[in-house]
Amino acid sequence: MNDTNKQLCKAAKIMEHLHKSFTEQYTTSTSADAKNPTFWLREQPSIADFNTFNGKVGANPESAGGTKRRLYEILYLGLDESNQGYRSAIHAIMTGKYNETVTVDAYLTAPSGPSNLDSAPTDFKGLYGLIRANNLLEAAIADTVTKLKQGPTTTDIMKDAKYYKERKNMKTTVEEIAYQENKIYREKFLNIILMVVGIFIVGSQLTQVFSPGGGGGGGDGGGGGGIGFGGVGGWLSTRFGSGTGGLFSRFGGLGLGSSGRSRIGNLFTSSPYSLSKRE
Repeated sequence: MNDTNKQLCKAAKIMEHLHKSFTEQYTTSTSADAKNPTFWLREQPSIADFNTFNGKVGANPESAGGTKRRLYEILYLGLDESNQGYRSAIHAIMTGKYNETVTVDAYLTAPSGPSNLDSAPTDFKGLYGLIRANNLLEAAIADTVTKLKQGPTTTDIMKDAKYYKERKNMKTTVEEIAYQENKIYREKFLNIILMVVGIFIVGSQLTQVFSPGGGGGGGDGGGGGGIGFGGVGGWLSTRFGSGTGGLFSRFGGLGLGSSGRSRIGNLFTSSPYSLSKRE
C-alpha cells in the first residue's frame, strides 16, 4: 500500500468517527454522551439524573422514558451566551467536550487540534475537529497534485528515451509492412485485370477463326471451306504466343514463358510482408 492509499484510509476513519459523533441515534442516553454533538442536535432519550441543560435553565428536569430535543429547546426559549446552559451546549457541539461551567470568553475558543492525519480519529472532536480534518485533507490533496505535476524525482530519463526509440522503430516497421502489403495487392489486382482482358481478346479472336465461313489453312482433310487445325495451331502460336508479336508478350508475357509462369504462379502466394500478431 502506497502513502496515498494510507492517507485515504486514515482520512476515512476520521470522517467515520466524526459522522458518528454528529448523527448517532442512541437507544439509551447517559451523562457521558453530553460531549457528543449528536446528544444536542438529535432527539435523544431523556436521562433521569440530567436536568434540562444540566439544571442551568430552571426547573425542567428530564425523566427516564421520554425524549429530548435539547438544542431545539434552548433556541425555542431564546437563550443566548449569557445563559450557562446555552454556553455548555454550544461548547459541546463546537469542541466535542462538555463543560458545566464554561465562561463566555471560553465557550467558543477552538482548542489546539491534531497537526496531521496520523493522529487518532478520536482526537478530531466536534465542529472544530471537522474543520481541522477538512484543512488537513485539502493540504494532503494539494501536495499529491503538486507531486503529480512535477513527476517522480527518480525518473530515469535515458531509460525512457530508449523505450521511446524502440516504440518508434516498431511503429515505423509496421507502417512499412502495411505499405508493402498494399503495393503487392495493387500489383496482383492489376495482373488479374490484364488476365481478364487477355482472355476476352483471345475469346474474340477464336470466335472469328472458328465462326462459319472462316477461312482455314491446309489441314488433314476437309474442303476449301473447312477448318485446318494445323493452320489454327500456327495462328495461335503467332497471335497469342510468347514471340515478339504474340498477345501475351504485349502484357509482359502474362501466362506464357518463364516470366509469365512466374507471375501466374506467384499471383496468390502469401506476402513476405504479412503482418503477424504481436504478443
